[in-house]
Amino acid sequence: MREGNPVGEWINAQSFNDPRGSLKVFEAGKEIPFDIRRIYYLSNVPSDQKRGGHAHRTLHQVFVAISGSFTVLLDDGKTEKIIKLGPQSQSLYVGPMLWRELYDFSPDGVCLCLASNLYEEADYIRDYSSFLKSMGSTKAVT
Repeated sequence: MREGNPVGEWINAQSFNDPRGSLKVFEAGKEIPFDIRRIYYLSNVPSDQKRGGHAHRTLHQVFVAISGSFTVLLDDGKTEKIIKLGPQSQSLYVGPMLWRELYDFSPDGVCLCLASNLYEEADYIRDYSSFLKSMGSTKAVT
């Protein structure tokens, strides 16, 4: 696993191109800094809706824009980072203890997520004030 708590980090897939098209490859332990235990995707998200709105205590994730585009807000309790992902962009590694919100999905936006663990409700922090408190943050809730 990666050390520290980076506020989002780009991941590059291996890319193989020939006249038949482009093949993108992620391998656990190489491009993906964890063993993949769960894969899911988000699609048909209305442009005025948000997904996420939580942090994870231990989960590591990589977000991949398979189609269309979407925006990711990451917050470590001190700073926020806003990142736009599209199908030709790099993928985004998100470590534990980062608040994340996914929004501004294009009509064809599909977000693939590779996760380090199976779903576990106890790993979620769903209240932003509780997240800030756990991070020792003095940031005001807006």
